[in-house]
Amino acid sequence: MTPDSPRSSPSGSQFLVPSVRDIIFIVLFWSLLAGALASRPLADADIGWHIRTGEQILATHSVPRADIFSSTMQGQPWIAWEWLYDVVLGVLHGAMGLNGVVWLAAAIISATFAILLSQLIRRGTGLPGAIVLLMLSFGAASIHLFARPHIVSWLFSLLWFIALERWEQGNAARWLPWSFPVSMVLWVNLHGGWLFGIALLAVYCGASTTESLRKADVFERIRAAARARGMALALAASALATLVNPYGWRLHEHIFRYLGDRYLIDRIDEFHSPDFHGWAQRCFALIVILVLIAFVGTRRKLRLSHVLVTLLAVYAGMYASRSLPVSSMLLVLVVGPVLWENLASFAARPGACGLLRSCATRVASFAARAGAQEFHRRGHAWPVLAVVIALGVCLHGGSLGGRQVVRAQFDPQHLPVAAGEYLAQEPSSEPVLAPDAWGGYLIYRLYPQRQVVIDDRHDLYGAERFRDYLSLMQVEPGWKGVLENWQIRTLVLPARSTLASMLRELPQEWQAVHEDRTAVVFEKKD
Repeated sequence: MTPDSPRSSPSGSQFLVPSVRDIIFIVLFWSLLAGALASRPLADADIGWHIRTGEQILATHSVPRADIFSSTMQGQPWIAWEWLYDVVLGVLHGAMGLNGVVWLAAAIISATFAILLSQLIRRGTGLPGAIVLLMLSFGAASIHLFARPHIVSWLFSLLWFIALERWEQGNAARWLPWSFPVSMVLWVNLHGGWLFGIALLAVYCGASTTESLRKADVFERIRAAARARGMALALAASALATLVNPYGWRLHEHIFRYLGDRYLIDRIDEFHSPDFHGWAQRCFALIVILVLIAFVGTRRKLRLSHVLVTLLAVYAGMYASRSLPVSSMLLVLVVGPVLWENLASFAARPGACGLLRSCATRVASFAARAGAQEFHRRGHAWPVLAVVIALGVCLHGGSLGGRQVVRAQFDPQHLPVAAGEYLAQEPSSEPVLAPDAWGGYLIYRLYPQRQVVIDDRHDLYGAERFRDYLSLMQVEPGWKGVLENWQIRTLVLPARSTLASMLRELPQEWQAVHEDRTAVVFEKKD
């Protein structure tokens, strides 16, 4: 290396000139916080009860074990399995309101995709190809760009995959095996996606075990066997670490009972298989097609772990649309280097079209130079500065220099914001029945003045109560009996829903006391 080479002569440009990763982070971060994507983090009302749960934990210094938000389930056992994320939300909401909640979500999502881009390049994907795959992965994740705890599982799944790849390639530090059970202690208290982490670790453990049995070289078999034993130990330790939660083994019983309830799972939208009519689903489909093309066209021998990870990711994405973000990230990390290698081999193929060979050669050459420059700039000062400035803005009510920059709010076009304001002004303490997807917002807006009848904590309510709820909302035979059994006197319904139309036909029993473009409030007449 020459004395004046970039690596031997650190300069200010390494720290002051932003890399493409820095730019991607900043663009995504500000888009989610105050830009074109600012409406997405709070588009799901579920975040409302997470905030109130966090505040309740901070106020009582204890994790909830019984429901407090619902009139129908009040006092019934409830496992708040994402309690640690809720506490963080409670702190941020107390200091910055909804702006703080969105600030956290924007930081986690942006960091996740910046790390994804970095890993794509490090693993051999040229910068142009890495950006394309990043865009496809982000497009698939757009189905779930909410401020809910699941975004933590995106980050953990990505970090576990990176760590497992290093371990399998023999680049693991001595502390790396213990990073799995240690991080699991956090993960299990943040989100239920830790189950996917266990599956991912089991995949790599199984791949190493298989290699220890089939490798021709004796030394390679010994190394694979040692790695398999280490991964098996990490897997067992991580499984034990999942018991480090306020509910112990009851958390596992609760989760498996919930996921095993076919009636509930078959009727919850985010557990449905993707229908491929939306943008996110089409991005995932395109990624799967690229995987097939890459695997068919490659001359390299595919690692067993990559084949198993691909099968796991495709199955998870096809089984439930909520898995599309994590599945897409893992798939592009596996397929990116293979696709780029295919491009490079095409550029060197004598029989290929001259123009195409020339274009492929130029793209590969540009990518090599851009990749070298990308990792020459490693200060990351600009993303840190962006996050700190945004934090200061949020702490000052979202204003900067007298101008409102950040104004996080629930979407009044899709959630009953105006109806919630109306009910908040009413002196009544009657519980409110609304669609389960609106329950989280009404908990956020009305608790403790009023409770909800049902919300989207489906694991709390169970199949029987959810069956009654669907019967009521779809105006099936016996729907009036559900209203009477639950002693409902106030309803907040979508303005054009079937139940709202039916109640309008019963003016002697129900009165519409508030109506806007999104929702209508009905109250029972005495």
